[in-house]
Amino acid sequence: MDISFKIGQIKRGFNIFRQVCINCHSLKLFKLMDLLKLGYTHKQAALLVKKYRIIDYFKLPYKSIIQAKHFNNGSLPPDLSLVTKYRSFQWIYDLLTGYGNTVIRNKSNLYQNKGLESGWTAMRPPLAYGCIKDNFCAQHTIHQYTRDVIGFLNWVSEPWLNIRQRITIPILSSLFITGLILTNSLIKNNNKTLWEYIVNNHLFGSWNH
Repeated sequence: MDISFKIGQIKRGFNIFRQVCINCHSLKLFKLMDLLKLGYTHKQAALLVKKYRIIDYFKLPYKSIIQAKHFNNGSLPPDLSLVTKYRSFQWIYDLLTGYGNTVIRNKSNLYQNKGLESGWTAMRPPLAYGCIKDNFCAQHTIHQYTRDVIGFLNWVSEPWLNIRQRITIPILSSLFITGLILTNSLIKNNNKTLWEYIVNNHLFGSWNH
């Protein structure tokens, strides 16, 4: 699937994570301070998730592993820091959008999910139409939520790579300007050298004969 990792999308993805994913999953490679790279101030970042300090990493939101499994049908919710590395974007997209309009559970309390090869998962449907507050003018659909949260999770695993669109233009502009200055300097030096050669060898040189 095609996902363009833009700053706005990453911000929306974090908005989804803090409202939904944070209730079950950890994010051990992320802390609120990382949001400063997206343009947030210290104060803004600190207010986004009040139960965390700006320097805290996001831990599993349970008192113990036993409690985590108890509330998740016997399965331990995985840390999502590197989920986009050991799972493809398409796999995550299929999982989050594969529940269908009607939630179906089997005798083992597993949820039907057509996006998975097995067809079943212990994770309850995390997303629903309109479940996110303030989506920054983006569509309130499961498909949009999914694309945005994938963008955020991929940024967590590669924070500088995914904001390259923000820094590429200034860098290219600087290189272009630097190139013009160097080119102009070389032209001046070459012209000066050429003029000195003409003067010394053709003009003043004729006076020596």
